[in-house]
Amino acid sequence: MLLILMIFQACGESEIGQYPLDGDAPGPVSNIFVDNQKGAAVISYDIPNDDDLLYVKAVYKLDNGQEVQQKTSAYANSIRVEGLGQSKEQTIQLYTGDRSKNESKPISVVIHPADAPIYDVFSSLKINNDFGGIRLEWDNPTKSDVVLTILKADGGNELVEVDHFYTNTKVGKGNVRGYAAEEQMFAVYVRDRWQNHSDTLIASYLPLHEVRLDKSKFTKWNPPGIPYQDLANQGWTIQKLWDNSKENPGFSMPTSARIPNDFTFDLGQWATLSRFKIYHRASSAQLYTGANIKRFEVWGSEHNNVNEDFNTWVKLGEYESKKPSGLPLGQVSEEDMDYAFIKGEDFQVESSPRVRYLRFMVHETWGGTSYVQIMEVDFYGDIK
Repeated sequence: MLLILMIFQACGESEIGQYPLDGDAPGPVSNIFVDNQKGAAVISYDIPNDDDLLYVKAVYKLDNGQEVQQKTSAYANSIRVEGLGQSKEQTIQLYTGDRSKNESKPISVVIHPADAPIYDVFSSLKINNDFGGIRLEWDNPTKSDVVLTILKADGGNELVEVDHFYTNTKVGKGNVRGYAAEEQMFAVYVRDRWQNHSDTLIASYLPLHEVRLDKSKFTKWNPPGIPYQDLANQGWTIQKLWDNSKENPGFSMPTSARIPNDFTFDLGQWATLSRFKIYHRASSAQLYTGANIKRFEVWGSEHNNVNEDFNTWVKLGEYESKKPSGLPLGQVSEEDMDYAFIKGEDFQVESSPRVRYLRFMVHETWGGTSYVQIMEVDFYGDIK
């Protein structure tokens, strides 16, 4: 009796979750409608009345000849094919499949998508001379994921990649830096994740003169109404911002500080600023959390006749620190570490008068603290 019971139980268990197998292919989709889009097409349809229908599949080719497949659930009534490049008419195949691993005969569907978003980005591209290199601006109206690749002619006139920008913002901009103020040949093209490429724009540009400001001239300074807040008794002083060390201690306000708060210092030289770098505190418990600066403003003045009234200052820009990985609070990647600590986070000064005195107004830290910590800063521009 025990043996019979065990056999009966095993048979019952083997049937749980199993679907009956058959050799009958499902019917095809019907009532097909095509919505052509930029680099893609959405195909709507009615699904067949098959109880074990599992999916609908589209088979098509990318511009490079690679065959790809897209699948969608039997509960959906549309499927999106994407990754297509330049606008052209092409035929794709639609299949249905069931739980018995049967597939229907294909239905041919003609689509004619518009040019992929990379071509809109490329046609909007503007490149101008800028401090230490070139400045790029572009529009991306569909907010598509694209990559702008920048190349430069080497000594033998061969184009070599020197930088790239990953972007999905509607309006984008970027800078390529570190080049002498002499005529340079640059080239730019746009691509997407399916390796569709735009044409390549090639031209000569003349970078504007840019130097890193001499930090030995920076000094502690504050005007009336803006008192100093630091942890001098623990070595976390304002002077640590420019001591050429990214190690502890850096600059820190006391934990009793309150957001928003501000701090000031003297560059010790007059300059038209082009950009600056902030090096974040980078221990595993601090990077992109804790008191690291996140959202802030920078103000400047050519003279020291200023005070807490913002009308006595000139705004140089509003800024927000970015986290490349996009990981949740408390999680960081090697890319995050490289961006925020090794290389330093770069911030563009859109328009700067000649300034010497700076004021940072901090509105938010990455960890939501009421105080601020920064390990080091660099400033760049023209001091002529």
